Amino acid sequence: MDRRTFLKIAGVSGLSFAASCTSQPEKTLYSLVQAPDDMVTGKATWYASTCRECPAGCGVLAKNREGRTIKVEGNPLHPINRGRLCMRGQAALQGIYNPDRIKTPLLKEAGKWRPVTYAEAEAILQAKAEAAMRNGNGRVRMLTEVVGESLLNLARQSLENWDSKGPVIFEPFGYEALKEANSQVFGLDGLPSYKMDEADFLISFGADFLETWLSPVEYARKFKDMHGLRWQNKSLYFHVSPYQSLTGANADFWFSCNPDSEHFIALGLLREGIRHGNGRSLPDKLRTAIETVSSPYTREKVFELSSLPPELFDKLYIHLQLARKPLILGTGTSATGANCLQANIAVNLLNLVFDPDLERIDFSNRH
Repeated sequence: MDRRTFLKIAGVSGLSFAASCTSQPEKTLYSLVQAPDDMVTGKATWYASTCRECPAGCGVLAKNREGRTIKVEGNPLHPINRGRLCMRGQAALQGIYNPDRIKTPLLKEAGKWRPVTYAEAEAILQAKAEAAMRNGNGRVRMLTEVVGESLLNLARQSLENWDSKGPVIFEPFGYEALKEANSQVFGLDGLPSYKMDEADFLISFGADFLETWLSPVEYARKFKDMHGLRWQNKSLYFHVSPYQSLTGANADFWFSCNPDSEHFIALGLLREGIRHGNGRSLPDKLRTAIETVSSPYTREKVFELSSLPPELFDKLYIHLQLARKPLILGTGTSATGANCLQANIAVNLLNLVFDPDLERIDFSNRH
């Protein structure tokens, strides 16, 4: 065999081998019977949604492939988180594919749970609710997590059909004391947003805004803007609480106090503020009431009740007095304590005394 013939045979063999290695047509089965119009095989589709891992309601973008969500990211166009997303939001995807998730309704019989179909569950629910309704008004109760207004109205309408009211909303990180304090001091039924990024001095009486308080992603962004170097100055942040949380660890100074004693410190600051002429623009009746309530809480009395040394109390007050744009946040650690309502009322009054126009509390943008 000469060289030319060998090269011809080798070339033909190589072409045959290459042809046999071409990819076969895709034979992938997808779970969707009728795929969405915008689904393209092998191409990701992004959907805008809202994170429900906490009541903050951050905007998210969900990445989908062949009808399955595979990644969640923050929505940069959303006004709350502006593209950021906390670890709970990032982990929300695990709830969709967790093998131990509840996949069907469960009915408890003889101390054990057994799965039932949705049709069976709806029939049982309707029968039980109608039987309870025949026994009188208000016999049906619904317990739910924090949900959107549309779903909440649907639940209310369903309960009204059974002559009942509700539902009862359960939130592990509840803010009922803060809501009641806002109602008593500001006449506001709800939770306003705080313009933390505009403050030049921040005091938190245990509000862990970098962890769970109200909207941690939003306030982490605002705290970064407030606490960073601006105009050759750095705004200060003081944290008052019985223990040092992650939020407290990021403070310029942590003031340790006895558990459930934050309101004594706030009342002491109120006393000093009124005594040094703050809050002159407040109505005389309100200013007199604040002076009467706070007058017993001297530096020594505050130390006796909270174990905060007088020199540290003075440091806290002096920085508050010298601040041009102070902001005081309510409680976090004592959210379920006996004096949590008093502490939040005292904090709201502090904001009134040191910022009578409440420029750093946004009542138009509520949580």
